[in-house]
Amino acid sequence: MKKLLYIVAVAAVAAACTAKNAESEGTGLLSLTAAREGIYAATKANDVLADFVVDIVRPSDGWTKHFDHYIDIPQTVSLGSGDYTITVASPEKRDAAWNLPYYEGSASFTIRVDELTPVNVTATLQNMKVSFVLTDSFKSELTSYTIVVTNASSWDAADAAQKSLTWDSKTGDVEQTSGYFSVAPLRVKVDGYRAIDQSETHSELFISEVAAQDHHIITLDARVTGQLNGISITIDPTVNDRESDVEVPGWEEVPVDGGNNSGDDDPTDEPGNPSIDPQPSTAPTMTWEANPTFAPTPIASNMDVEIAIEVSEGIKDFVVDVDSYILGETIAALAGQTYTYSADTPYTMDLINDEAVITALGGMIPAGDALKDKTHVDFSLSQLVPLINVYSPESGSQHTFTLKVTDKKGQSLEQAVVFYAE
Repeated sequence: MKKLLYIVAVAAVAAACTAKNAESEGTGLLSLTAAREGIYAATKANDVLADFVVDIVRPSDGWTKHFDHYIDIPQTVSLGSGDYTITVASPEKRDAAWNLPYYEGSASFTIRVDELTPVNVTATLQNMKVSFVLTDSFKSELTSYTIVVTNASSWDAADAAQKSLTWDSKTGDVEQTSGYFSVAPLRVKVDGYRAIDQSETHSELFISEVAAQDHHIITLDARVTGQLNGISITIDPTVNDRESDVEVPGWEEVPVDGGNNSGDDDPTDEPGNPSIDPQPSTAPTMTWEANPTFAPTPIASNMDVEIAIEVSEGIKDFVVDVDSYILGETIAALAGQTYTYSADTPYTMDLINDEAVITALGGMIPAGDALKDKTHVDFSLSQLVPLINVYSPESGSQHTFTLKVTDKKGQSLEQAVVFYAE
C-alpha cells in the first residue's frame, strides 16, 4: 500500500454566511481541516485538494451551502445552531475516464451557539485504477491488439459506452496510460492478431472482487506452447490483494529447427514468484492510540500526543512542516535561522539532517539518531505542543504539524496533526 497524503489546514478567522442561515437559536463557527488520502500521485485538478468542492447540508430543513473550491472557504464559517453534514470531493466524477481519480469524504457535526466546532474530513479514493503491463512475448507475438475494459453489467448494456475504455496498440502508449473506473465488477476483453500469420486470438476476463482504491495491474502474456497459458492476469498485491488468472485459446507451437519443444513449465508459474504470491505491504504507517482518526485536538497543559510510527524498511528521511504563527518563528529563532510566518509556507524541520534544528529542540521530540534507520519510533509531541499556550494564542487559532516520513525504498507517508487554541 502506497500511500500519498496531501493536507491543507484552515485557521480561525470569522466570516458570516447568509441571514437565512442565522436561526433564532443563535450561531456558532465551523473550522474545517480537510485532507486528501490516496495511493496515487496527483495528476490533475481532480486530485488536487485545493480544487475540491465542498457541500454543507443541514438535514433538518434542507439548507445547503456550496463552495466551488476548497481553497476559497473562509477560515471559519458562521452557521446556525443544529446538526450538519459536510462533504469534500473531487470536482469531476465519471464511471470510466483516463487519469481521473475520484476522492470523496464526509463527516457529521453539530454547531452550538457561540462555540467553535473543528471538523476533520479525509477525502479518500472512491474509484479503481486499471493499468497494463505487456510482456516481451506479447509484444513480439502480436502485431496489433485492442484491450477493452468496462464496469457495465454486460458488453451490450445501454450504458456500456459511458463505462468503457479502450487501449489500442496503434497509440503506442498502452503501458503508460491508466484508466479509472467506479467500483463495480470489471470485464476485460483482449483481441489480437498474431504477427507470423495474422491469425486471431481473443480473451475475456471477469473480475468480480473489486473495491475502492484497488489498483488492478493486468499483465498480458501471449505464449505459443502446447501448454499455453494464453493471456495471464495478475493484480498488484500492494493495494488490495487480488489475484486472477484466465486461460485463453492460443496457438500451437510452430516447430523451428534447433528449437526447444520440451514444453517445460514456465518458471514464472512456480510458487514463491512475487508476481504470483502477493506480498504484504511494507509502506510506513502512523497510529495515534489516543486519537485514532487524528481529529483536531484542543491545546492543553497535559496532552497525550504519542504517535507510533512503523517503518519496516527503515527511516531514510523525516521532516515536519510546522504551520503555526507561534512555533514556526520561535523554533527557527532558536536554531539561528530566519523565518517569517506565512500560511502558504510553513516552517520545515528536517529532524535527521539539520543539526541546528535538532540542537534547538533539545530532545523535546525524537530527532537525529533516534529516527535514522529506525523501524519503529514512538514520536511524541506531548511536550512541544503545550508550549503554544505559553504565548497566549488567539482563541480558535489552529497549529498544524505535518509529519512526513520516507523509508529506504522511497515509500512515503504524510500525516497532519492539528491542534487549536480554546
